[in-house]
This record gives sequence, C-alpha cells and structure tokens, in this order.
Amino acid sequence: MELRERVIDAASVLFGKEGLRFTMQQVADALHISKKTIYAVYPSKEALLLDMVDALFAEIHRAKQAQIDAGGPIEQQIQAVIVALPEQYRTIDFRMLRTLDEKYPAVGRRVRAHLESNWEPTIALLEKGMAEGRIRPVPISVLQRMVTASIECFLSDGKGENEPSYLDTLAAMIDIIMNGIRRRNDAV
Repeated sequence: MELRERVIDAASVLFGKEGLRFTMQQVADALHISKKTIYAVYPSKEALLLDMVDALFAEIHRAKQAQIDAGGPIEQQIQAVIVALPEQYRTIDFRMLRTLDEKYPAVGRRVRAHLESNWEPTIALLEKGMAEGRIRPVPISVLQRMVTASIECFLSDGKGENEPSYLDTLAAMIDIIMNGIRRRNDAV
C-alpha cells in the first residue's frame, strides 16, 4: 500500500474517533513515521482532508454499484443506492459540514460537489422503476435536489443529545421519500 493510502486510512480511523480534531502528529504516530514524512505527500491537513473526501466518495460509489449489481426489487435498490455508505464508515458521525465550511472551505465545497455528482446510476434505477410501473413518475431533478439538500442539511447539523445517529437519519429520510407521510390503511 502506498504512503498516501496508508495516511488516508490512518486519518480516517482518527477522524472516526476524533472528528476534525485529529492532528497530523496523531496520523504520524499511528503510522510510526515522522510528521515530516506526511507533509512530504500532504502539504496541509486540508490537502489530506480533500483526499479523504475523494476516497470516501469513491467507496460510496463502489457500494452503490454493488447494490445495483446485487439486483433485487427496484424499490429496494433505489433505497439502498440513495443512502449507500460503506461498512467501514458506518460508525462515523459525518455531521460536520458547517465546521468544514468554517475551517476548511475547500473541503466543504468538495463534499457538496460529490453530493451533486455521479447520479447517473441512481437516475437509471429511477427511470427503470418508473418504466416498469414500480414507482410513480416523479420529476427526477426534484427528487435529486431533495435528497442532496437533505443530506447536506444532515451533514451540517451537529448531533444533539436526543438526535438519531447519522445512519438513522438517512434511513428515516429514505423511508419518507420512498413511502411518503400519508398513513396507509392495511385493512381493505
């Protein structure tokens, strides 16, 4: 594994524990290398965070493709793809976009750019579901904006004491999107 990947992996573990408070020294200590060695590949913490964001979203896109490849009912595929989060990131609370905007604005912009891009697989699933009559026709651009805005909002909210986890928040969002808020009568 090349040094950049090792640094990203170590920093990701520290991010899971410390949030944005992790230091380059902690990364160096975790890898048993000097901080100077890290600065040879990452001139700043922001540069490291940018690569971490890119690596995270690359994993998210792989997880989405795996969901698509697994098949299953189109509704479940859509739901799984919209909230895809690889296993290694499930314990991390990602609600820090506001802090990123304040301390590392380029990283905040990168997160938003990733949220708004690579929708093609999801759009293809939505179009397929509509064509098959499995989901009702909706303006895909509106749904895309709703999901993106919701995720950005969740990423910007700090976690309060009684707030659900980030994963629970995503699950609730997709349930509401897929099932609406209208009470359904089970008895006919």
